[in-house]
This record gives sequence, C-alpha cells and structure tokens, in this order.
Amino acid sequence: MNFFLQQTVNGVALGSLFALYALGFSLVFANMKVFHVAHAAIFTGGAVFAWELTDGLGWSLLAALPAVALLAGVLNVVVYLLAIRHLQGRKNSDMFIFVSSLGAGIVLTEIALHHLKNEVVRLPFGLIEARRWSVAGLQISNLQLIIVGTAVAMFVILRWLLTSTQFGREVNAVASDREVAAVMGINAERVSILVFFMSGALAGVGATLVALAFNTVEGNIGHNYLVIAMAVLVIGGIGSVAGGFLGGLMVGLASAFTTGYLSSSYRDVVVFGLLMAFLVLRPDGLVKTANVSNRA
Repeated sequence: MNFFLQQTVNGVALGSLFALYALGFSLVFANMKVFHVAHAAIFTGGAVFAWELTDGLGWSLLAALPAVALLAGVLNVVVYLLAIRHLQGRKNSDMFIFVSSLGAGIVLTEIALHHLKNEVVRLPFGLIEARRWSVAGLQISNLQLIIVGTAVAMFVILRWLLTSTQFGREVNAVASDREVAAVMGINAERVSILVFFMSGALAGVGATLVALAFNTVEGNIGHNYLVIAMAVLVIGGIGSVAGGFLGGLMVGLASAFTTGYLSSSYRDVVVFGLLMAFLVLRPDGLVKTANVSNRA
C-alpha cells in the first residue's frame, strides 16, 4: 500500500511538471486555435536561461525564476511577431501558422544546440537545499513540494485571469472570433501578445523546474516532452486550461505507476495508449466544452 501511495506522490509531482508545460501550450491554442509547436523550443530556451543565470552568473533560484519567466515570455512574443502575426487572416492560416511555428522552433532549437555545443549541462549543485521528510512511511522532498506548489499557483492565477478579469473576457472574445472582437473595440493584437508572453513565461518556469528535477539541460529538452504535452492536451481537453492541469496530473500518475510497477521503457507506450483511449472514447477530453471561447 505504501508503494502505491509513494508512486501517487511521485506521479502528482511529475504530472505538475507536465501541466506547467501543457498550460502554456493550451493557452496559445485557446487564443489562436493552432498548435504552437515552437513552444517546445521556448521551453528549451527557458532551461538555457536558467542555466546561464544560475551557473554562469551565480544567481539564486529565487532570483532566477522570475527572470527566466520574463525572458522566455519575451522570446515567445518575438516568435509571435516574426513568425505568426503576419499570417493571421490569410486563407488556410491555421496550416501556415503551424508550419511557420514549426520552422521557428527548429531555428531556436539549433541555436540552443549551438550555444550548448551539443553538450548536456546541469544547474549548479545545491541550488536548493535538499530536504526530505517521512510522512506515514512516504518520502516527500522539498523539491516535490516546490513543483506542485508552483504548478497549483500558476494554474490558480491563470484560471483567475481568464475567468474573472476583463483581460480574460477579451481573450475569450478574440478566441471566439478575432474580427468581431476587433469591431467591438478589443485590441486583438495586444491580447495575442499578452497571451504569448504568459505562455512563454509558463514554459520558462516549467523548464527551470524540469532542469532542477532531472538535473539536465540540453538542446532538445523541450522536444523530449512535446508528445507528452500533446497527450496532456487531448486527455484534458484541447484548449482547456483546467483540462491541461488535470490531464498533466493524469499522465504524470500513469507514468509513475508504469515506471513503478512495470518499467520506464513502457511509459511512452502506456501514455500513448491512454491518448488513443481518450480519442476513441472521449475525444473532447476530461473537460468537455462547447467551444474554444469558454475553455478557460
């Protein structure tokens, strides 16, 4: 029983990492209705920023985390301005934006690989003081608490922004119909820039915690989790922020139980099987919504 509960704890922490990755992905989809696959490269950029600030400049994690969020957010806005904005409103724009985002992601990944000289680097040892507590026979670390706490905080803030503020109403209006939103006096361009900034910031925070948890930073770190993030989106409900969080937890638990009871080599098989099951049995995901406009 303790082993099952321990894997549950591990799965919640792992799922929180997946959720942080997927939340930013989902946020852009809800606003643009396209898969912003360059999000993987933004995630990689966040991990590289974290490494440079902590290892290169000697910053603490507390100081580096908001800076990484800012830098990754700005980087995502730059990608939007250079690779996506000019394609909006064109015929078949969804496909053009997808391809352009893919190309931007490839360029950024190559830059990251070149910057790291195709090597695997690590965040400084002792960036946080490792602590572990035994609670009813379960081992819980302070890093797990930081990961889960950060994911929950980011979800609550994002949920509040999208459901209880004027900005959230503008995001929903733009997601529903960009042209109609503009006629209503909403600055759709400003909304999209802010959405991409928040998406990038989430990726930066998630990347920092992934690099910290797995002690690895490399040029393809974002792509390593891209398929899992897509599975999270489908399972949770494409375009749903709440679904992205719940989907991340479900995939994290499935991964932890598979690793604990079978082998880590079967993890992707189980996750893909779960993805296929949802596509067949519940294609709308855990959070079923009528349309993208209310998927916050």
